[in-house]
Amino acid sequence: MNLAIDFNELKASNQLPSPKGVMLNVVRLCQRDNMSLPELARQIQSDPVLAGRIIKIANVLNPIRTRQIAAVTTDVLILVGIHSVRQIALGISLVTSYQSGACKAFNYDRFWSRSVAMACAAQALAERIRIAPVAEMFTCGLLAGIGKLCLATARSEAYSALLEQFEGKTDSALALAELPLFRVTHASMTAMMMSDWSIPRLFCDAVLFHRTPELSGFDIGGRQYRITMLLNVAAGIADMCVSSDEERERMLPLIVAAAAALGLQSEQISAVLEDTSAEWCESGDVLQVKTRRLPGLSLLPVPAAPD
Repeated sequence: MNLAIDFNELKASNQLPSPKGVMLNVVRLCQRDNMSLPELARQIQSDPVLAGRIIKIANVLNPIRTRQIAAVTTDVLILVGIHSVRQIALGISLVTSYQSGACKAFNYDRFWSRSVAMACAAQALAERIRIAPVAEMFTCGLLAGIGKLCLATARSEAYSALLEQFEGKTDSALALAELPLFRVTHASMTAMMMSDWSIPRLFCDAVLFHRTPELSGFDIGGRQYRITMLLNVAAGIADMCVSSDEERERMLPLIVAAAAALGLQSEQISAVLEDTSAEWCESGDVLQVKTRRLPGLSLLPVPAAPD
């Protein structure tokens, strides 16, 4: 059987994960030249999950700290940005629509749990490292592994067998096995899907190389490289969230070193871990994604960042 994947064929046959329901309406509204902000606000308000996330992002961006934003209005949409609103709707729709499937070895619960954790970590990092919009980084974190979901959806039996064979191995090892079998890797599929959703290339490329920033060829110290490294740190934190206590302690020094390259000090890293843990559990409750309370995550002894 020919398992090679052609992106355009998958798209034409509706085999790609895609938004549904109210979220699809919001995505389509955001794409219209004559889009009505009041209508967009009304559509968003009809979905409590989407409205809650937009409000949360808006309060992060709110210049008037003494006045909390409590509803989605046209001013809120302008503050967050229509492009960001579209991306958030897209990401949340995928989370809520693809929580099970035919790929037996694909752990849907763990996949989404980790994806939400990475989104929360990327948001917490972006609040402290002002190199990209907070909403954009949340979405990039949420979608960074979407190529795996695509392979699990489009080639469920073959991908299940591959996942069983490479259980416990690194993403890089899995990608090396994916390429000859499907002619794509989960990382390249993610980048193609994000590009097809009109997410700027800056973020598509950052997601493509976030696990292997050393292979990106980006100028070290440049904005593209720093965004890629931010997602690399967010991915490490997400791995910690879904790992055992012993594994978390082993991972922490690597995360601290990577975060230090972005200019974060130990106390800032501790704050990021604390915010990620709290937001992960809160978002998990809202999105119906399994998480667990990790009070120890923020209490781990964070080693001093290297000079």
